[in-house]
Amino acid sequence: MLALYRRFMPLILALYVLGVAAGFLYLNMRLTVEWVAIVLFFAAVLSGRALLFVRDWGVFIAVLLAWQLASPLATQFAFPWHVQEMIDADKLMFFGTVPAVWLQQHLAHPGTLEPWDVFAAVMYMLHFLAPLLAGFALWMTNRSLFRRFAITFVVVALAGFATYITYPAVPPWMAAEPLQHVHNYYVTSPRGHVYLPGVQNLFSSIASNWYNPYHGTIFFAQLHLHYDQVAAVPSEHAMYPLLFFLFLRKQFGRIAYLAFIYIAALLFSITYMGQHYLIDAVIGFAYALAGYSLVMHGAPACRRWWIARRARVAVPAPLRAMAELEEA
Repeated sequence: MLALYRRFMPLILALYVLGVAAGFLYLNMRLTVEWVAIVLFFAAVLSGRALLFVRDWGVFIAVLLAWQLASPLATQFAFPWHVQEMIDADKLMFFGTVPAVWLQQHLAHPGTLEPWDVFAAVMYMLHFLAPLLAGFALWMTNRSLFRRFAITFVVVALAGFATYITYPAVPPWMAAEPLQHVHNYYVTSPRGHVYLPGVQNLFSSIASNWYNPYHGTIFFAQLHLHYDQVAAVPSEHAMYPLLFFLFLRKQFGRIAYLAFIYIAALLFSITYMGQHYLIDAVIGFAYALAGYSLVMHGAPACRRWWIARRARVAVPAPLRAMAELEEA
């Protein structure tokens, strides 16, 4: 019986995670870091690795929670907000058109919940579940690689947080409101300027027309009282999926390229709903590639160089000179 359970365990875990995720999405509740951690812990219980999960994931989850709590601090700094640069970048890439505007003009029907609205909202709400679920798959198959994934995840998250502080970027839905420049910030004002006409925050509209009332974050609402509205560059929604694709490719090979379907769907989601410009996603991809290269290639290369250098220093000078003469 136990052998049969182990044989079907991947299917059981997949059905469990899909069922929980579907329940959260249908009931219009947010799958935040703490809830994803709880879901994955019970998945570890089902797999018989609960204590190992606590040991391997404990610090990682604690760091993610601390980062979530600290994220509103980015708004306390006085760096100037940016609004026009992202619009110009998207127009440059798409021949004078901003994709968020084009998509909403052709697909959005305010007050009506279209199938693509549901699809976009679901992709958007999988923000934390998808990358941490990918991490869980790595942990189940290669704990050493999972540890490097966790380190890289934290590295790119901290890099993103530093950028949110130094380069506050107004998202498309906010640029569509009448904004007045006050010191380094923009505030909504009837006398303000609309930088990007024709875009609205479709996620809020979709959530209000969902199958159930919006419940937000149950039990952990105190952890999410505030969020940084101008934390748009880089796009975490693009950064994390490319990051977990890189690690899945290393572990599972070509089958990992299926993640590009999810990445494409997510790009549609964040653009269509007015949450990000595509330039935000491009920069997010760059952060993911840089973080992966640093942890997987840069850090090991530096370590090898340091070990070789220490080995050379440890050899007495006369012996080193003799070895060099013999090599000559």
